[in-house]
Parts: sequence; structure tokens; C-alpha cells
Amino acid sequence: MRDGEIVQIGTPIELFERPQHTFVGHFIGSPGMNILPASVTDEHVTFESQAVAVEGPITAGSGRTEIGVRPEFVSLSTTGVPARVRKVSDVGRHAVVEAMVGNTVVKAVVDETNVEQGAEIHLAFRADQTRVYRDGWIATEAAK
Repeated sequence: MRDGEIVQIGTPIELFERPQHTFVGHFIGSPGMNILPASVTDEHVTFESQAVAVEGPITAGSGRTEIGVRPEFVSLSTTGVPARVRKVSDVGRHAVVEAMVGNTVVKAVVDETNVEQGAEIHLAFRADQTRVYRDGWIATEAAK
């Protein structure tokens, strides 16, 4: 529920795996889903001028465009979106890496990490778990 309106009904697994609204994606899970500013042109999705593969196809439309990807599906990589580590938090079995991409914070949940604050890294988003949202609502057909 958001602002007195039901935005999605489903099982906990459905809400976690297939959030229909960015509010649900960010509210369910810890840390919440990364909601990142993006643009779509000719079926190509970019975030901070970097091409990003997403679960597709994308429905036609206009409005504020964002991609949503859970931190569990963001990994440290040798290629991908360049970033700078802002913070690493050990949370037991995992670590949460907070990285800056431009002025945007992206969180990744990783099993182990040897990166430190200030390190230059690359982030990879798992395409089948990266979805496009317009004005907060899902715009990736496969996720509906």
C-alpha cells in the first residue's frame, strides 16, 4: 500500500521477484531494489551513458524512466558500469557494497569482497532481473 492505494497484491515471493511498482521493489527486501534513472531509445536502455541489458521486451510509452534491479543481482565485474566504492558493510554471510555511478548510489550484495572504500570497480546487472519502469510502473512485458 502506498499513499492509501494498493499497488500490488501477491505472495512474498511474487512481491520480491516481480514488483509491479518501484515502491514495492524498494520496500520489499533489505536492502531495497536499486531504482536508477535511465533512458530508452529504440529498445536500448542506458544508465549514466552505459548500455544496460534488461528483461524485455519493453512496452511503448513515455514518462519518467527508471530501471530496477535488486542488489542481489548486481555483481562486481571486470566490465560493465564503472563505479567508485563509497562504502562496504559486512552483514554476516554477505557484504553490501555501495558504489557511486555519477551521482547515483547503486548497492550490490556480494558473498565476499576485497574492495575498499574509494576503489574503482565495474558493476554488472543480471539482465533477466533488470526491469524498466515508467512513472513507477513496470514497463517490461515479461515481468507483468
